[in-house]
Amino acid sequence: MVKIFSIVLMLTTALCISANAQNPDSFILIKSNTITYLYGTKASTNEGKVARQNGDFMRFTGPAKMEWFVDVATAGLFEVNLTHGIKSASEGNYVSISSGKSSIGYSLIPTDGVWGSGSYERILLKGTLELKAGTQIISLIIPESVKGDRIMDLRCLELIPVTAKSSIQADQVQAVLSRAKSNWLSKAGYGLMFHWTSQSVNEDGTKKTYAQSVEEFDLNAFVKMVESTGAGYVLFTVGHAEAFCPAPLKSWEKYHPGHTTKRDLINEMALALNAKGIKLMCYFPTHVVGKYKKVSSNEFTTINNEVMTEFGKRYGKKVAGYWFDGWYQCFEQYPDFSFKEFFKSCKAGDPDRIIALNSWIYPAVTEWQEYWAGETASPVALPESGTLKRGPGKGLQYQSLIIMEPYWVQAKAEMPNPRFTAEALSKYIRDCMLQGGAVTINMGIYQNGTVGKTALAVMKQVKEMIRKD
Repeated sequence: MVKIFSIVLMLTTALCISANAQNPDSFILIKSNTITYLYGTKASTNEGKVARQNGDFMRFTGPAKMEWFVDVATAGLFEVNLTHGIKSASEGNYVSISSGKSSIGYSLIPTDGVWGSGSYERILLKGTLELKAGTQIISLIIPESVKGDRIMDLRCLELIPVTAKSSIQADQVQAVLSRAKSNWLSKAGYGLMFHWTSQSVNEDGTKKTYAQSVEEFDLNAFVKMVESTGAGYVLFTVGHAEAFCPAPLKSWEKYHPGHTTKRDLINEMALALNAKGIKLMCYFPTHVVGKYKKVSSNEFTTINNEVMTEFGKRYGKKVAGYWFDGWYQCFEQYPDFSFKEFFKSCKAGDPDRIIALNSWIYPAVTEWQEYWAGETASPVALPESGTLKRGPGKGLQYQSLIIMEPYWVQAKAEMPNPRFTAEALSKYIRDCMLQGGAVTINMGIYQNGTVGKTALAVMKQVKEMIRKD
């Protein structure tokens, strides 16, 4: 009976591969010189109790199977990272990953991290998967014996060729050694972020053109407001949902014609803030700047490197850091992107500039960055000696990014009450500072550069509580 089942399984596998053989794009190329990522949302087939969730991950609520059709460039042994989240696990819950006669098993246990139990972690499984050259199927199976109604949230499998492991590790070590010092963040303690974008509106709901709003931006009033909060740095948006830049950047204009401005608001803001001892950092929507999904991998790389090189050389040490959005999506779309080269581009004009690549709830996409992007919205677990030991942000300088209002962009006239009291916010900031971390508070800002009066009052109280020490 077992023999008959094996024959049927082999025939089924062969038929699946044959059915897709005429479409090479349906196969994922398994590389022999670097890590290959098998995302749950990119599985060729899935069956059983598994479904895609918002946020691009797959949730297993019972027995299920996923399959990826792959083309292995060179036969060999592969280690496997399981990037996943498990809130709780019953004894005996199990997952197997296999291809042909080779398989790896893993007894499921709760993951942990900044969001507590269930946070996403990258776990290296014991054993190796032997893959033959050519087309085949890699399967992930959660068997009938599992218990519970939320077994596992899967982001991806990472296949690490054993023959390339030393070079992969060497790159990671080099990345860590290349990092600029980021402890000034914890010394600053807290800063403010402003999603001042082409979608921002005024207090009466009206909206001017982006170019006009940049031209009329009251920088003196803005800097005075920031100074009154005690913020040690400002994180200001350069573009967001739409590719507008508040400065005359040639490379930006090259790729996004008509979306730059005559006034160089970035330069003026950097000078004005720096004169007050406040550092300026800039937010970039990588997916928007690089035309995510609209261009090839080479074009995406070229656009981002050109823009960041010009930006860095233009402003030099006036801009202390960058915060890049959209990276868990971008890296999935462009897996050959060179983070090392991008890191170098980001250092143009200032080798001490620090960067963060936002992976949201997932582990970092690369070691080529200095600090954790920390898109948490609300307070989360505290760092240990300035970093996190597990899960998202592991090993990076701790920086938690929270929102004062229940959204990021002030795209409507009404400004809601702050989500935090001064006492609660001050406690979180102080606790983070004591552990070597920093907190960035995103404040709703109108197109004219003003913020909510109640929120500003809270931040002034925070200044009194934090800076008095």
